[in-house]
Order: sequence, then structure tokens, then C-alpha cells
Amino acid sequence: MDLTMKRLMMAGAATLALTLAGVFWVRGGEAKPAPAKSRAVPQMTFKPRDLADSVRAVVAANRLVYARLVQRLSAEEKVLPCVPDWQQRKGLPLPSEMLRLESHAVQREGAEFSYVLRALQPLDPRNRPETPVEKAGLEFVLKHPETSFYTNETLGGRRYFTAVYADRATVPACADCHNAHPATPRKDLRTGEVLGGLVVRVALEF
Repeated sequence: MDLTMKRLMMAGAATLALTLAGVFWVRGGEAKPAPAKSRAVPQMTFKPRDLADSVRAVVAANRLVYARLVQRLSAEEKVLPCVPDWQQRKGLPLPSEMLRLESHAVQREGAEFSYVLRALQPLDPRNRPETPVEKAGLEFVLKHPETSFYTNETLGGRRYFTAVYADRATVPACADCHNAHPATPRKDLRTGEVLGGLVVRVALEF
């Protein structure tokens, strides 16, 4: 990984981690406001859903900005960056690849939440649903893209609050890249259509 990509990846991960760290701390199964050092603060609690929604908001903003950057650079180069392996492509990683890199970076910091892209018909086999909850959530947001899917699940003996949000083709380059990909099940995707879902998990046990 070259120095430019390391900086991009860490910048995205740092934005998410710092934004959430300034608002939440996680203990005892729910996200709570970080205690102030210099003065008392009103007693408040944040539900796991609040934390999941906040993670989604930051990730969605990062993805939109990055997708627009990729679209602009692709237009300038007159080449769609659709080669599956961005390191072989010798260019910027796709927005979905960038999300995976950022997510791994956040997890290495020991975060008690996680996020990942999933799809019922993914271009990358790694993005297939891995649990019944992920599959149910993806089916739900495909039919109801304006509504988020929330539930609890147990993985490895540990309980999680799990949220699934519709992931859309936010810019024309997203739809164009999916339509041009050799593994695509469709050739007529348009901007704004649902490509899959963002799965966010918040630990309920520590």
C-alpha cells in the first residue's frame, strides 16, 4: 500500500473514530456520553440505536465525499476504476474498498462497534450476507430503502444490536461501475438505486 493510500485510509478512520469518541463512550451495554473533567453534565444516556445511527451518518458522509472524488478523477482519466483489485489497478480504491480498509483500521483500535457492506448479489464475494440477520436486513431495505432495519443478534456467544441501512449508488460513477463490472447481475442500475446495505453492530456485552 503506497503512502497516499495509507494517509487516505487513516484519515477516514480517524474522522469516524474521533467524531464518535467525542460524543459516546460505551459501557454496560449502552452508549453513554463521555464524562466531563471540569464540570458536571446532565445525566444522559444514549441507546445502542443512537450509536448505530451516528456511525451510519459518519460513514455515509465519508462515502459520499469519497465517491465524488473517485468520480471526478475517473472522468479526468477517462477510465472507470472497476478492476476488482485496486492495487493492481494502480489507482484509488473504490468507495466500497475504502470502507473496508477504514473499518479494519477502526477495529484494530479496539472499537466496540463495527460496520461492513453487504449485498444479496455482491460484485465482491466477500460482501455476501454471513448471518440470517444480515440477509433479512438486506431483503428489508431493498423493499423499504427509506426505512432502517434494527434487531438484536448473538454472535460467538456475545449479544449485539444490529442495524442495516440501504446503501445506494450515490453518484453516477457508482452505477456505471456496477453496470460495467463482469460479475454484475444487472446492466441497468441508475443513480440512487439500492446496491446493498451497510451493516452496523454495537456490542451489548463486554
